[in-house]
Parts: sequence; structure tokens; C-alpha cells
Amino acid sequence: MPQHRVPLAAALLATLVAIATARGQASDTLRLPLRWEVAEGLHPTADSLGKLSGVALDSAGNVYVSDFSDARIWVFGPDGRSLRAIGRKGKGPGEFEAPTGIAIGPDGKLYVRDLEHVSLFSVDPETKRLARYETRFRGPLMSDWTSQRTTRFDRAGHLFYPQFAVMTKDGPSGWYYQYTTAGELRDSLRVSSFPTASVHTAYVRLDARGGRMLSGLNRVPFAPWPTWDVTPRGTLLIGDGTSYLLTETDASGRVLREFRRSVAPERIPAAERRDSLAALSARLDSITVPWSQVVGVPPEVRAKQLPEHYPAYIAAYAAEDGRVWVRRWVSRGDRRTVFDVFEADGRFVRVVELSRNLAVQPAPVLGLREIVGISIDAETGAHTVVRFGSR
Repeated sequence: MPQHRVPLAAALLATLVAIATARGQASDTLRLPLRWEVAEGLHPTADSLGKLSGVALDSAGNVYVSDFSDARIWVFGPDGRSLRAIGRKGKGPGEFEAPTGIAIGPDGKLYVRDLEHVSLFSVDPETKRLARYETRFRGPLMSDWTSQRTTRFDRAGHLFYPQFAVMTKDGPSGWYYQYTTAGELRDSLRVSSFPTASVHTAYVRLDARGGRMLSGLNRVPFAPWPTWDVTPRGTLLIGDGTSYLLTETDASGRVLREFRRSVAPERIPAAERRDSLAALSARLDSITVPWSQVVGVPPEVRAKQLPEHYPAYIAAYAAEDGRVWVRRWVSRGDRRTVFDVFEADGRFVRVVELSRNLAVQPAPVLGLREIVGISIDAETGAHTVVRFGSR
């Protein structure tokens, strides 16, 4: 009997180590539960939602959602109950033409970008929500008014207004204009061009004055795509999507730190790749004019050269607390959203997984305790507001 005690103890120890290791690996992934959603058939406000262009969360737990098409800000309480909306269609104080990019500044006020202005709302003494119109200031001349990028703030309280309508493969991607909260233009951060950026649009040249756009033909499906954001430190978070590497740079372009992980590339499922190739072929076949009249279609699109693997990531965000959230690719039909979360100094924290497929834009509100974002149905185009986190 004694000769068996050592092997049995060793086996038991090995089993315990294996269980502990498995538990440690599982703890690296945080799965936030769905708390509530404003979805068709489940919420009375869902049928009224139009094209949602931004989302914000205040300190009391209220959710604010800008509606680009309906020109108002929807408000939902911490429990998901619909509250009185803010604003209406118009050009007057407290009214909107096409609101987007909403955010809550360090001063606790709600900032809403619009066609020409940035409007500020403070706490209404009666409702305790950010619904009292305070003032507004003019944004950039010829602003990127359709942008769904979130308005960001640095730790000094300066506002960063995104301006990226000029993004091309050969020129600058764009700028973040820095304003004081009083509306004074203070400075700008330039985001340089990326080799992986596509041309702004592909089109058929019909005459000297213009042409017809060719949707979806300016880049090949699954091609690496650049991503960027501005951090609370007033620096840029950028990556070209070709490898799992993002860098934080200052205004001069000097690299301050890196965010990277060693993650094996995920192969694109054969069915998804086949369907994407068929859709691309159909769009190419719809072109009936000579190729000499076609502008902006790269060679890899004409050759139908789809990648074998997903890009390293699909987006990256700089959260208000300074952490960096990298959005991973997942297979089509998979309803999950997966993030890798890093501390501001570049240390990997953990994986966060959600049971819904969030839209890349408008950017979600991100935190390890709760996340609020927009989900868009691929077939119907319906927008849904979703909130994750414990009660």
C-alpha cells in the first residue's frame, strides 16, 4: 500500500493544479450580463428610434442617445424606462438639425454636436437630468457633421471635435480640433494618413462635373482598416490594423507607449468568405461602363483578392478612465462582441465579452462595470440601445 501513496498524491495535486489553472484562465474573461435593451417588440420607445448616432451615460445612470434622423436626444433611466426626450427639429437654442457625437464632459454637462454648433445641457433642477439648455458655440467651418465618432475631452477639460471627412489614402486622415468649453478654438491634433486606408470613395466618372458612386468597391472585404481615437491625456491612439499593435503618440508623432498582444489570427469561415466574394462579384458585374471611367477601385478589388484571415482588430477606443479597449473580430452570425482591455500604461487587463454585436460606430460607453452601446440589425437596419452590467 505505501508504494501507491506518492503517485496518488501526485495525481491529486496535478488535478488540483489543472482546476486552478482552468479557473485562472476563465477569470481573464469578464462576461457582462445584458441589463436591458430598447428593442422592437420589447420596449415601447423602440419603434420611434431612427438612426442613432451617439450614446452617453451620466453619473446617475441615465442613458442619453442622439437620434440623427429624428433630431432629438432620447433619455432612458437606469432601469431602461423611457424618460422625456431632449430637443426637437429646428435651428433655435436647444433644437437640433442632425445631432451626433454626444458626450458628457468633465464638468458634468452634456455636449451635443450638430450641423454647425455644439450645444451644452446642464442638470435640470426638477428632473435631475441633463436636459436644461445652457448655451452653444459654433464648431469648425465645413464640419464633419455626419461623423459618429464620440466627442472626447482631455483632463484639462478641453473638447476634441473630430474632423475626418477628408480621409483619403494619400492625404491626411483628418484632425481633432481642440476647443475650450467656452467654444474657443485652441489647437488641433492631426491624424496622418495610413497605407491601409482606402480612397474616400469609388465612383464612375460620367462627365467633368461628377459621377455615380460605387458603394463598397473602394476596399476589399476583410481588408485591414486603420483605427484611431484621442485619449484623456490629449494624445492619439492609432493603429493600421495589419498586426496587433497600437501606439500612443503625442502631437509631434513621438511614440509614447504601445498596446499589443500575441493573438493567433482567426481564419475567415469558408461560408462567410464565399458569400462576401459573391457580393463583391455582383457589384463588379453591375459596372457597365469602360474601366477607364472608373475611379477609386483598387487592384485587389478588381482581382477579388480577399484575405484568408480576419484583421488583427476592428476598432480601438480610449475610455474616459484612460484604459484602452481593442475590439476584436468575430465570425459572422456570432452575436458576441469581444474586447481586449489595457491599462493606460499598456498592461493587458482582461477580455470583456458581451452577448450582443455592438455597432463599431457610434462608439459605446465602456467600463469594466457597465457598457452602453448601439446594436444594428444587419437585415432590417433597426437600431437597438443595449446596456450591460450588474444591477
